[in-house]
Amino acid sequence: MRYQDISADTNPCYRIATSETVVFFVLNRAGDISLELSHPGARAHVFAFYTGRGPEKKSLSLKQGHLAPDTVSSATVKTALDDQASFAYDGTIRISKDAHRSDARQESRALLLSPGARAYARPALEILAHDVKCRHAATAGPPGEESLFFVTSRGISENAARKLLTQGFFQETLEQMEKLGVPEDELEKIRSQLFT
Repeated sequence: MRYQDISADTNPCYRIATSETVVFFVLNRAGDISLELSHPGARAHVFAFYTGRGPEKKSLSLKQGHLAPDTVSSATVKTALDDQASFAYDGTIRISKDAHRSDARQESRALLLSPGARAYARPALEILAHDVKCRHAATAGPPGEESLFFVTSRGISENAARKLLTQGFFQETLEQMEKLGVPEDELEKIRSQLFT
């Protein structure tokens, strides 16, 4: 497994041309990102985190291109938005005609911490091969009222409770990254960027 933090990178395209697994991490990077899985057995996992406050408007266009058979890709986009912040996600999975037995998924989850926050997700699939697996999911909403009540009933302020719920929202995905083999020091770096 190879881990790559591409948050500050300006490269719009990443090609996995060997039979390897690459985990990409993105924090608050907007714009276009494309993955090309051009070798049988190539695997790419993207974890994109966004946090927004004030009037910020961000967008991400992510393309997962399967050009060879027996390739795997996943994209997990997690967003926590407060105030009037907004985030738009366009996700495309493209399975070329020769990329049989490819497995691709994308998921976008947005936590809306204020009534003025907005999130938009537009997943798309373009499948030109047979015998493939593709799936997508998208949700956006405020923290659960029951969860918020549970935390505040323990004597924690509503602001602190929202912060704890936001940490839990991202923590689940950090655990997925850990299972894929991302080193603990890299996960700690991400936590410090997210939760300070």
